[in-house]
Amino acid sequence: MLYIRADGNANIGMGHVMRCLSVAEAASEKGQELIFLTADEGCRDMIEERGFCVAVLGTDYKDMMSELPLLENQLNKAKDILLVDSYQVSVEYYRALRNLVRVACFEDMGTAYPVNLLINYNLYGPQLAGCYQAQKQEDKGIDRYPDNVLLGVEYMPLRKAFQVPSPYQVKDKVTDVIITTGGSDPYFAAAALTDAFLEDDFLAEQKLQCHLISGPFNSFADALKSKYGTYENVTIHENVKDMRGLLLRSDVVVSATGSTIYEVSSLGVPMIAFYFAENQRQGAEALEQLTDIVNAGCFAENADAVTGRAVKALQKCIRQKAYRELLHEQEKRLVDGKGALRIAEQLIRLAGGNRCL
Repeated sequence: MLYIRADGNANIGMGHVMRCLSVAEAASEKGQELIFLTADEGCRDMIEERGFCVAVLGTDYKDMMSELPLLENQLNKAKDILLVDSYQVSVEYYRALRNLVRVACFEDMGTAYPVNLLINYNLYGPQLAGCYQAQKQEDKGIDRYPDNVLLGVEYMPLRKAFQVPSPYQVKDKVTDVIITTGGSDPYFAAAALTDAFLEDDFLAEQKLQCHLISGPFNSFADALKSKYGTYENVTIHENVKDMRGLLLRSDVVVSATGSTIYEVSSLGVPMIAFYFAENQRQGAEALEQLTDIVNAGCFAENADAVTGRAVKALQKCIRQKAYRELLHEQEKRLVDGKGALRIAEQLIRLAGGNRCL
């Protein structure tokens, strides 16, 4: 049995659950049985809507050590594998888990965990190879490093909708702009960016249609509707079922760094990026280094600076079709959509007692 341990809520968003769902679908298609484990009910409906079973632990997602007794009763060392995706983990947590079961984990920041398989699918993942040394090293008799690592965007677990070829065409004129902040919007960035676009003289002349994606844990969802509900040139999208279709109908996407930047890249829609937290910084910087995409910076640190850079970047997108075409080509080369399948294959090998490739 493959168990997947992930949480989603207003504080941490839905990125952990979404990427795990992509892996779950790929593993299920290969005949692997699996169950999701969550701390609370926050993301249960989303997971069950995708056809997977959920076991709610009834614990605090921020205190993962407290769940170990429950996992000890749930897991079978001889038969099971556990994939963990959380920023609340610790070395001690993984050391305890390895006494229970074979363990795989997603990791973003360069922390070496004592697991059987560590996955960092980010653009900057290969740069952290030295942090994830696979050779055995001892720390008071206990291994500190993962047995195996999977690094780079070839392991990006895109949702199934983004695993197919894109028909996207760069249009002559920019008319539709998407603003997306991920599963949540902790600083009300959607409103700040929308106001900046509407108030800029040049952008106002373009009569753009702004599409705001309000995620499932957006605490400002009602405020958005109250603020822009009567605006003819602002559309608020909630409970989006066809994100791929919505993105394909857009000309520029302004996105918080996270899984969305890889989905947008897979389609080749010209993009402007920004980020909220330190764990997103490396992704934004790598995107800027590898492409001509503008990294507008950290909204949490300086909202005015971010909105100012985003305005200038959008102006450039509107004025220069050649620039948008360049972004389209650069983004399409970043990710091939087969990451979830590659991860699933390695997890199945691990579940069968085989060494990962």
